[in-house]
Amino acid sequence: MGVAIHFEGQLPGEREYAALLQEVEAFAVIRGWPVRKIEEVEMALTRMIDEREVDYVGQVTGIKVLPHPRSDPLRFEFDRNLFMQQYCKTQFAGSDTHIEVIELLCKVAPLFDKFDVFDEGGYWESRDRSILQRNLDTVEAMIFEAMHKDPSARGPLRLESGRVVDFVSDPQPGGE
Repeated sequence: MGVAIHFEGQLPGEREYAALLQEVEAFAVIRGWPVRKIEEVEMALTRMIDEREVDYVGQVTGIKVLPHPRSDPLRFEFDRNLFMQQYCKTQFAGSDTHIEVIELLCKVAPLFDKFDVFDEGGYWESRDRSILQRNLDTVEAMIFEAMHKDPSARGPLRLESGRVVDFVSDPQPGGE
């Protein structure tokens, strides 16, 4: 439900991959964002390709940064063909963090052969902070209303994966 930025792209080669790692790390360090390299011999990634789920299992490399304690990690995870597909929820981190994530995506976009962004906040397309803020406020009201209807709901919560969920409902006594 919360506002997220979805992005995917294909890097042409190792030179661009190295440049991306350098660009992301420099951007993060200046802002005090924690940084972690990703180097997995075998990892599973679920992706949406042509509107269907496609699983990838294999080597995954890249870099992960945390733009804000209340946002998703921003992951640049690449398969062996240097393709990536990810998203970063910024709903609870605010408009400044959302805009900084977009700034970073703008910086790395030229490194890709193909790079697509879908910004649920509307900032990527508009560069208009008021549109972004209106979208964040609308979704915040929707989350508040949904939580208000369910007294067992709590959130936002960070999952073990690092992702942030809007809210969870405790199971009803005697329910499944």
